[in-house]
Parts: sequence; structure tokens; C-alpha cells
Amino acid sequence: MNQADFLDVLEAESDAFLSAAAAVAPDAPVAHCGDWTMADLVAHQASVWGFATANVAAGGEKSSPATSAPDDESKLFEWAASIRTTMLETLRFAEPGAPAWSFAAPFQTAGFWQRRMACETIVHRWDAEMAAGMTTPLSPEFASEAIDEYTEVGLRFSSSRPNREYPAASLHIHCTDTEGEWLIVGTDGPDFTVTREHAKGDAAVRGTAENLLLWVWGRDADVEILGEAAVAAAWQELAP
Repeated sequence: MNQADFLDVLEAESDAFLSAAAAVAPDAPVAHCGDWTMADLVAHQASVWGFATANVAAGGEKSSPATSAPDDESKLFEWAASIRTTMLETLRFAEPGAPAWSFAAPFQTAGFWQRRMACETIVHRWDAEMAAGMTTPLSPEFASEAIDEYTEVGLRFSSSRPNREYPAASLHIHCTDTEGEWLIVGTDGPDFTVTREHAKGDAAVRGTAENLLLWVWGRDADVEILGEAAVAAAWQELAP
């Protein structure tokens, strides 16, 4: 997929996120997000959008947005919608190769944030829709792309869990509705390897690309687990 695809997905998914969030009370619980309410989820997602926007606009220097979520929940959605508008304008204007600081050391371009925001937003759109009792399917092709992004970024870099250790066991992930297979091999330490191939792992997880994406991000999803279930669970527990 190219950067225009990421931005189109980001625009659609961020719109769906805000629509779902507005469909329930701010204090509605959000499954898979600890004790967060919908207001907490909206504040988190908008803050992430603002952080990405600030770092793309800064041109290579680490930056943080100057504003934080309003204390008045009645102003929260207006604040989040404004941040979304600025994010879309900033990311669409940026060249993918332009310098932009990120928390993932190998990836320091605006293109990183264009892809990262699309992948981040689809997961939280699903969280918001589940809380609101609605579902919107995700294209298998983009879900597979987002699993790729997870193996490159989410599984390796996390500000909330920077010192993760990986199981000394292998996990094979296999999409059933589109191209996408990954073999993840851990070292019982701070590193792992990923290859895109059909191979036997100590455990295997099979399912649609969308369900596999949700599964690797620690959500309940309809997937088939083969081999050592404890190995699959250990890898899933590493979700950021």
C-alpha cells in the first residue's frame, strides 16, 4: 500500500471512530482498554493524533502538542474533531520521506506517522464501535498491512512497555482471506526475528486478517490456535 492509501484509510477510520464515540455516553466502559471510559479513549486517541501531527510539523525535532484534553467533557469531542482536522491536513501535505521524529528509532519520516496513525486508529475505531454496539468491517488487504506494521513497530517499540522480553518460542500467523503469513521467533530476551513465510511454529494462529490484527493487539477475536496454546498466549500478552 502507498501513502495515499494510508491517508484515505486514516480519514475514513478517524471519522468512524468519532461517530462511534459520540454514539454513547462519555462514561461508557470500553472493553480491552482496562478501566477506560469512552471519554478516556477519545482523549487518548486525540492526544496520539496531536502528537503525530506535532512531530510531522516539526521537521525532524521531537515535539509535543501544546494542548491537552479539556476538563469539561462537553467540549471533548469538539476538541478531538479539531485535532483530527489538523492531523489530516498536516499528514496529507507532508512528503512521506520528509524528516519527522518518532519513538521507533529506524523510522524517522513523515511516512512513518502516516502509516502509524492509520494502523493505530483502526484498532481504536474497533474499540469505540464495540462499546457502541456497532461493527464496520476492515478490508483484508489493509488489515494484513497493519499486521506487518505491528511486527515492525508495535511489537518492538512501546513507550508504555519499553523493556519487553520475548518468548524463546516461535509463532506463525496465517491470514485465511488474503496474502499474509509471518513467522516470529523469540530469543527469550529483548529481541526477536520476523520473516514473511509459510513455516511451522511452536504455535500458529489462523484467521481473517482483521481478526488476526485484533488478536495481536490483545483483543478477543475469532481465530484458530494450533500447537502450543501457551506460546500463542505469551506472544499475545506482549501487545502494547
